[in-house]
Amino acid sequence: MPVAETNASFDALQRRHPRILRAIAWLRMHPVLCSVAGSIGIAAVFLADVMHPEYLVDGLYAVPLLFLALAVHWRAVAFAVAVAVALSALVFFWEGPIDADRWLLLLYFAAVGAALVMVSYLIRRLTTATEHAVLRAQLFEAGADVLGGGGSGDDLDQLLVYALDRLGEQLEAGEGVLLLLEGDGWRGRAGFGLGMDPREFTAPLEEVPLAAQALRAGAALTRDFAQGDPSPLAPLAVHLRLERVLVLPMRSLEREVGVLVYNRRQDAGEYNGEQITLGEGLARYLGATVDNVRLMAELERRRRDLELVRDSSLDFAQSGDVDDLLQALTVRLVEALDVPACEIHEVDAGAGVMRTLVSYEDGVFDATEWRGREYAIDDFATNATAVRSRRPVIVASREDPRLNRAERDLMSRFGYNAELVIPLRIREHVLALAELRDRREGRDFSDEEVELARSICRFAGLAIEKARIFTEVQDTAERRNRLARRLQRLQSFTLDLNRRLDRADLGEVLDEVTRAAVDLLQAGSAAVVAGAGGYLVARSLAVAGRPAANLAAAAEADLLARCRRAGMSGDGADAGVAILTGGGQRDTTLIAAALEGEATPQPLALVVADKELGEFDDEDRLLLGTLAAQLDASMHNSLAYQREHAIAETFQEALLMDPPAVPGIEVGVRYRAATDAARVGGDFYDIVSLGPGRLMIIVGDVCGKSLAAAAQSAVVRYMLRAYAAEGSPGEALSRLNAAVIAQTPNQPFVTLVVAYVDVARHVFEYACAGHPRPVALAGQGVFPVPEEGGVPIGVFLGATYPTNRAVLPDDSCVVLYTDGITEARRDGALFGEERLLQTVRANLSLGARDLADTLLEAVREYSGGVLADDCAAVVVKLP
Repeated sequence: MPVAETNASFDALQRRHPRILRAIAWLRMHPVLCSVAGSIGIAAVFLADVMHPEYLVDGLYAVPLLFLALAVHWRAVAFAVAVAVALSALVFFWEGPIDADRWLLLLYFAAVGAALVMVSYLIRRLTTATEHAVLRAQLFEAGADVLGGGGSGDDLDQLLVYALDRLGEQLEAGEGVLLLLEGDGWRGRAGFGLGMDPREFTAPLEEVPLAAQALRAGAALTRDFAQGDPSPLAPLAVHLRLERVLVLPMRSLEREVGVLVYNRRQDAGEYNGEQITLGEGLARYLGATVDNVRLMAELERRRRDLELVRDSSLDFAQSGDVDDLLQALTVRLVEALDVPACEIHEVDAGAGVMRTLVSYEDGVFDATEWRGREYAIDDFATNATAVRSRRPVIVASREDPRLNRAERDLMSRFGYNAELVIPLRIREHVLALAELRDRREGRDFSDEEVELARSICRFAGLAIEKARIFTEVQDTAERRNRLARRLQRLQSFTLDLNRRLDRADLGEVLDEVTRAAVDLLQAGSAAVVAGAGGYLVARSLAVAGRPAANLAAAAEADLLARCRRAGMSGDGADAGVAILTGGGQRDTTLIAAALEGEATPQPLALVVADKELGEFDDEDRLLLGTLAAQLDASMHNSLAYQREHAIAETFQEALLMDPPAVPGIEVGVRYRAATDAARVGGDFYDIVSLGPGRLMIIVGDVCGKSLAAAAQSAVVRYMLRAYAAEGSPGEALSRLNAAVIAQTPNQPFVTLVVAYVDVARHVFEYACAGHPRPVALAGQGVFPVPEEGGVPIGVFLGATYPTNRAVLPDDSCVVLYTDGITEARRDGALFGEERLLQTVRANLSLGARDLADTLLEAVREYSGGVLADDCAAVVVKLP
C-alpha cells in the first residue's frame, strides 16, 4: 500500500507483537497451502497406522490437526477432526471387532479434536481482534503523521487509500469507494474495484440518497440490492454491480465529511456486528482526520494570506514613491489571486474620469500603450458600480448582464473570461480601482480571495494616501527651498547692488536688475520699459544666453510689440504684478511689475517674458514684485546717494584744507578713503595756528561715513577751535566731551588726538580720546612719548583726559594718524605700529608731505590695493 511504503510505523506495529502470533498470522494468510499440508499430514498418519497396526499411531493425528487449528477456519478444522476420527475407526474395524478400550480411545480422539476446533475458533477471534487493533493503531499513527507533517493532500490521499483497502479486507468487500462532501455534491477521493479513477466520480447530493441518509443518521446502513432497486446509489450502480452494500458515515463532531461505501457478493453473507462496529469507528476517525487536514489547510491558507498582507503592508510602508508602490501592489495582487493581468486606474469621481496608472499582463508592465489613458467612468459599467458602491465587483463570465458592450468587446479581444474590480479607498473616498482579469473559463473568485485582495488594497490605499501626502510635502518643501534659494540669491544681489550704489549710475542698476530677473525667473528675456503716451522704449534689456547684437535687437522689438498688444502705454502701468493680457486673452508668457521711478522718461514696468519651463506662477510673481520693489528702492537710493555724496564731498573738501604755513616747522597731511568712490568718510584732521610759533593739530575718526559723519566731524573741529585757546589739550577734550553729550545726544562717538606744538621751544603737548598715540622719532631712533589717554568723545559724561608733555630734540619727526593705518590687514596680519615706524624711519629724508604720501601708499600696497578703512596722517618735522 502507498502509505505503508512511506510510513515505517505500519511495519513497526506488526513487529511489536510476539513472534508466535506473527507466525500464526502468516499461516492464516495462506489457508490453501496450510490445508494441503494438513491433509498430507493426516494421510501420512493414516498410512502409517495401516502399515504398522502394532503401534499406536492414531495419536499422531493431533500434529496435523493442531497445525490446521492454527492456520485455517475452525469449520475446516472440525471437518479434519471428523476425518481423522473416521480414519482411526476404519483402522480399528479393519483390525477386528472394536472393544471398549478402542471405543474409549475413539471418544478421546473426538474430545481432543473438539478441543482443537475450539482452539481454532479462539485463535480466529484473537487474530481478528488483533488485526482490528493493528489496523486502528496503524491508521491512528498514520493520521498523526499526516497531521504532524503539515497535512499535505498527497499524504492524506495515501492514508485514505490505505484505510479503504485495509477496511475492505476486514469487511471481505470486493469494491469500495470513499466519497467526500464538497459543497452541494459528492466527489470521489479513493476506491478499489470500480474500474475507473475514483477522483473522476462526482454526483449531486440528492442523487445518492442512501449516503445522505447515513450521514444524517450518523450510523452505518446496510442494503441488499441483489434483487432490489439500486437507485439510492444510482451513480455508483453505473460502475459496479451492487449486491450487499455497507454505507459508513464520516463525521467530525457535528460536521458532515463524507461516506465509505463497500459492496460484496451475495454469497459472502451479511455484514456482522464486529465488522460494522469496526467500520463505524474507522469511518469516524477518517472523518476527523479529513476534517483536521481541511482545517489545517485552511489555517495554512489563512497564515499565507496574513503573511502576504503583512509583507504587502511592509512593502507599501517602505515605498515612498507612488509608481513603485503601485507596481508592488500589482505584483502582490497577481500572485495572491493567480491571475495573468491587472490594471490600476486613478479615479476622479468629481470629473467622472479615470486614468490608467499601471497596466500589467503576463509578467510585463506596459509603459506606453495603455498607461496614462483617460476614460469616462460611466463607459465601463462594472467600474462605475465599484466606484458608486465602494465594494468589489465580481464578473464570472462574459455573459454577465452587468457588462456593457464595450466591456464584453474588450474581454473578448484579450480572451478574458472573469474579472474582479476592487476599489482602493480611504474612508468613503475611492482613490483608485484595481482590475484583475483571468482567461480561465468558470473562474469564480472565492470569498476568501476577494477578502484577501480587499485587505491588500486597504493597506495599499493607506500607503498611496501616505505617499501622496509625502510627495506633496516634498513638493512643498522643494518649492520652499527653491524659493528660499531664489530669495537668497535675490538678497545677495540686493546687497551687492546696494554696496555699489555709490559708484554705479542708473543705467548700470537697470542692467543689473534685468539680468537678475532673467536668472531668478529662468526666463527668456526681461526689460525695464519706459515711455510717454503711446511711445514705449526699453531702458534696459537682458536676454538669456547673451545673444548677438542683432538677435538682442530682434528680441527687444518683439518684447515691446507684445507689451503694446497687451495694452501697456506710456501713460502709466497698473500697480503690483500681473500677467499681461492682449486682445482680451491672457498671455501667460508675459508678466510685468509696475515701477515708480524718478528718472525721465519715467520707467513704467519691469517686464519678464517666456519662462523656460512651464508658466509663470505665484512664486515668480512674488520674486518679480520683490525685484521691482528693490529696483524702485535702488533707483531712489542711487539718486539720493548721488545728491548726498555730492554735498558731502563738497563739504569734506572744504574741511580737509591745506595746513597753514608756520615758520620753523614743516607739516604734511594726507587723507585716503577706503575706496576711490567713497571719498566721504569719518576720518578728519585740522591744523590751527594758536599764535606766533604755536600750532594745534587735530586728527580724529567719527564712527560712520557719509554726510552725517562729515557733519559730526565739522562740529567737533569747530568746538575744539573754540576750546583750544582756553587751556591745555586735555582740558579742551574734557570740555568737548561734555558739550557733545549735552548738545548732540545719540550722535556717533569720536576718537581724537589733540596736540599743541611750540616751535621755538620744541615742546610737544597732546591728549588722546580713544585714539592711537602719536609716534615720534629723533634722527633714526624712536623718541619715547607718554601713553596716557582716555575714552572716546561722547561715551561717558564727566570723562577727563590727561595732557602729555615732551620736549623734542632737534631733527625730530612726529606722526599723528588714524587706526585705518595700523589696522590694515594682509592674510589676517595687521600693518601695526612697528611697521609704521619702520616705514617712517626708512623715509625720513623725504619732506613732510612726501612722507605722508609714502606712508599711505605703503599701507595700500600692504593690504593688496584695497583699504578696509579710511586713513588719515599728519606728519610734523622740526628742524
